Amino acid sequence: MDATSPPVLVIEDDADVRRGISLWLTDAGYTALEAGDGREGLACIRREHPEAVLLDLRLPVLDGFEVLAALSGEENAPPVIVISGQDEITGVIRAFRLGAADYLEKPIVSFDLLDHALKAVLERVRLARDVARAQTRYRTLVHNLPLLVFMLRADHELEFVNPCAQAMLGDSPEEAMGTPGWFLSRVHPDDRPRVRDCLKNAEAQERSQVTECRLLHKNGSTVQALLTLMPSVPSEPGFPALLEGIVVDLTDRVELERFVVQEEKLKTLGAITAEVAHEIRNPLFSIAGFAHRLKARLPESRELDIILAESRRLEAILDRIGNYLHPVIPRPRLCPLAPIVTTALDFLGPELAAKDVQVVSRLTENLPDARLDPDLLSQVVSSLIRFAASRLSGGQTVRLETGVSHRFVLLEVRFPQPIPIKEPELLFLPFEEKGERMGLPLASRLVKNMGGSLAFDQTDDGQAVFTLRLPLETDLERGNV
Repeated sequence: MDATSPPVLVIEDDADVRRGISLWLTDAGYTALEAGDGREGLACIRREHPEAVLLDLRLPVLDGFEVLAALSGEENAPPVIVISGQDEITGVIRAFRLGAADYLEKPIVSFDLLDHALKAVLERVRLARDVARAQTRYRTLVHNLPLLVFMLRADHELEFVNPCAQAMLGDSPEEAMGTPGWFLSRVHPDDRPRVRDCLKNAEAQERSQVTECRLLHKNGSTVQALLTLMPSVPSEPGFPALLEGIVVDLTDRVELERFVVQEEKLKTLGAITAEVAHEIRNPLFSIAGFAHRLKARLPESRELDIILAESRRLEAILDRIGNYLHPVIPRPRLCPLAPIVTTALDFLGPELAAKDVQVVSRLTENLPDARLDPDLLSQVVSSLIRFAASRLSGGQTVRLETGVSHRFVLLEVRFPQPIPIKEPELLFLPFEEKGERMGLPLASRLVKNMGGSLAFDQTDDGQAVFTLRLPLETDLERGNV
């Protein structure tokens, strides 16, 4: 069948009339199909899928009304133009109620009327199909975008949210839609005033508002996000305008920027440290040597004891810095995260019991395997738990939780900390002498060498959180690790 010749079915029991209409259809550029009764016509529709149907109402076997009724229950039914001698207005009204697209009286006085009616219904069909395709493309695009797309009503409750809500924030669209105040509850408390201002400005000024903010995943982790709010135009008069929103996950970008900054800091620190260590060690050895000689002569000298003790302390600091900056080569392999956490907990069990510190772990089942060094990671996990335990008094609890956030496997170590650390950025630097911090600089470097990151955060409700991120196996493979 020629694609440029739309098939049109004529359902007419009068053979002469049917043949005359078919000849006109052929001359007008259509492909004519014929049926002599209603049942034959329905069979032809289901077999040939015509673009339009010309239907007589008075038919044997099944009349035109029964054909219209049968087509009204089918999807993608072709438009029907009734051509009939039915002169009662009630019959015409009934035909339209059953779905007829147009009505022409028989006999057809002018085929120009039929030509106009046929072109009109085919154009409506084409437009309806274009709209349906556009709607399908729009729904497919919105549902499959790696962006969170949502719509808010005037009370800031969700009207719509796409499936990315689950990937980005842990809630399915159904869960999000069923949770009152879901959107604002997912905004970090410190950022909510700014986001509320953006909502008000978008509504009042009727223009887009853009801001960066932090969103809270269902598992408690933080998602760095770029939020865009746009007032929508009401689809019909009387319908309220909605706020449309798009959220872009910037977490990976922020992490990468942090990696770059940290890497540059380490390179600079390494160069400075090597130079400083060289400049310090030579005079340090001389000072210690002279002090030992003087000590032999003056064994009771308190000042010489202080000089020797400080010399040993400086030497220890230089050794710690050198060990921290010395390359550690991981030996990664594919393995799950949960058993490593469990092994570290078993190892630390007696130590934690002695301190009367409890550990509650919630390890997500079926986490994807990561390519990592299990021995080094066990050392990292142990260091984080030890640090948390050192900050707690008897009877308090450390909470561990694993999860997935886009391209990362996550481990969170959360514990109460009534007195915040004043300079948390120093936790991962190797210069502090306090024993409780000594494992953290090495832990941070080990995680970086495995392609991940280690962050520390303190919440307003007195909680401290270590967040360990390790890239999923596919990302590591792309990096040829």
